[in-house]
Amino acid sequence: MKKTLLTLVCAGFALSLTAQEVATKKVQMGLAYQVGMNFNKPGTKNIERLGVGAQNSIGMNVNFSFTPNIGLSTGLEFDFESFKYKVNSVDKVYYYYVDSKILKKEDLSSNPDAKLYNVQERKQKAIYGTIPTMLLFRTNMIGDFRYYGKFGARTSFVLSNTINDKGFNISGDTLGGLPVSAENPNMKAKGDMFFMRSTIGLAAGAEWNFTGNTSLFAELGFYYGLTPVHFGEAIGGDDKERDMTMFQNINGSNDYLTFSAKQKQIVLKVGILF
Repeated sequence: MKKTLLTLVCAGFALSLTAQEVATKKVQMGLAYQVGMNFNKPGTKNIERLGVGAQNSIGMNVNFSFTPNIGLSTGLEFDFESFKYKVNSVDKVYYYYVDSKILKKEDLSSNPDAKLYNVQERKQKAIYGTIPTMLLFRTNMIGDFRYYGKFGARTSFVLSNTINDKGFNISGDTLGGLPVSAENPNMKAKGDMFFMRSTIGLAAGAEWNFTGNTSLFAELGFYYGLTPVHFGEAIGGDDKERDMTMFQNINGSNDYLTFSAKQKQIVLKVGILF
């Protein structure tokens, strides 16, 4: 009986030392996987969000400890996202294209044989490279667990963007032509998405030290977009519509528009730290 009690006391002391070592460790590094939902709100009444978008993310996370309870969480993540839009039934939105390239307004004069397309629904797939910069607030170890909160920003840069459209090709490539049902898959629209996305948000989670200096963690976060998902105006020059691709024909004049959507995200992240 005494041997058993002594063994339990020694094991408890060893676990206490391990937890204390984890709690005071200055740098933790590891891998993380994130799954989430995107809620895009277009900046025009002509276009609506179609359902809820999806996000899958994988990358490396690094935690720096300033004190046992305060630190910085950063790293490098790759976000694979998709989201859908639809055009209101009473509106007609068009664009011109050549092969798999959707043309901007400024490109039309150099592509006189471009085809005309009436878009009804759009699904976009984007890949972002993301750098999180979050303040990290942690409790002391409670047994093998500690709990934390994060507040800060996720800054993302567009690496690729693919568009799948449903709608109609217009015969004769003029606005008076007949619509012919067609899909435009794997389309590219240079400059359609804003090159940088900045979001601010918060997250809360728990870290479990299950062996040695190795911990598992899980957290739930909410992020609000500060920058638009889509590019709305030219960087320079007087013609703000020159980099836009979609337009409506109103009273005989092409009125260009953009999604210019803001985004909210709810995400669940899990991972391992060493």
